[in-house]
Amino acid sequence: MTSPSRRLALAGPLLVLGYCVINSTKSVFEGSLVQHLSPEFIAFNSFVIAQAFYFFTCRDKKALTSVVRRLLTDVVALNISTAVCWIAVLYAFTVFEPAMANSVILGLVPSITILLGFKLRPGTKALPLELVAAAIMLAAMGYLVAMAWQGSSAIGNVPPGEIAFGLAACVLTATSLAGITYSTKRLSDGGMSVQQMMASRFVLLIASTFVILVARDSFGPYSPGNVGAILAISTVGVIISLYLLQQGIVRTEPITVSMLFGTNLVITYVAQFFDPRLHQSQATLIGIAAVSAAMLLGTWARWRDGRNAAEPAETEEALT
Repeated sequence: MTSPSRRLALAGPLLVLGYCVINSTKSVFEGSLVQHLSPEFIAFNSFVIAQAFYFFTCRDKKALTSVVRRLLTDVVALNISTAVCWIAVLYAFTVFEPAMANSVILGLVPSITILLGFKLRPGTKALPLELVAAAIMLAAMGYLVAMAWQGSSAIGNVPPGEIAFGLAACVLTATSLAGITYSTKRLSDGGMSVQQMMASRFVLLIASTFVILVARDSFGPYSPGNVGAILAISTVGVIISLYLLQQGIVRTEPITVSMLFGTNLVITYVAQFFDPRLHQSQATLIGIAAVSAAMLLGTWARWRDGRNAAEPAETEEALT
């Protein structure tokens, strides 16, 4: 029979995986949408709805204000990481196919998470197999960028300047994803609930995308189709999926979260079959397979380490 401690340990990864299923499908949808709507227009409208929902469903506004003031530095860090992540990934989709963009991003996230961990969570160290998995992901990322340079991605030939821009957007997204993971963990350790995090998370994202909209004059038409797409992204792709992710992160070690993000890739690749502008690329599939295998290796290593640590405690409890 599975012990309560093991069930609790499994709950976090399952919540993160639920987020990955929704997010991977949303990535393909957004990749198609940014071809005729600006990334900032999509992000601004989607997150205005999401922020309003989370704020008004947070019942105790006094407690929210108090915890935000007490943990202001980490709340600001979460806002900055969120804003950079969502804006940068949408711009990455304007250059790369969603599966390749996500592969490059996820190839970087574990290494960045490990490096940030030395500063932000010095008590938790990466396992040797997690370091191996991170190295494999970096190698796969390099391979995918080389394939895009050669025109072997699902989009075909991409000018070098656009590749450089897309790669920069991927680096920003990967860095901010690691920042989101650690900021969320620190806020949770400080006593902030998931609901309070969500109610205060998107303020900077909304403000920054509005500024970009005005500066670029990139407002799109509020047609029935566009409004329906934005509502779908906001309700399913943001409100539901991010709640699952936040709940998963507070129950899971950051490096495990970064490894689990790799499941996005397989689902995204399959979902791309429904986007007529893309032809499926064998080079992308090879890169996805390498990143996914490394993700499984890293996740297994952390699970095994947690199991080995739990067994002596369970044995001691049984003896007493």
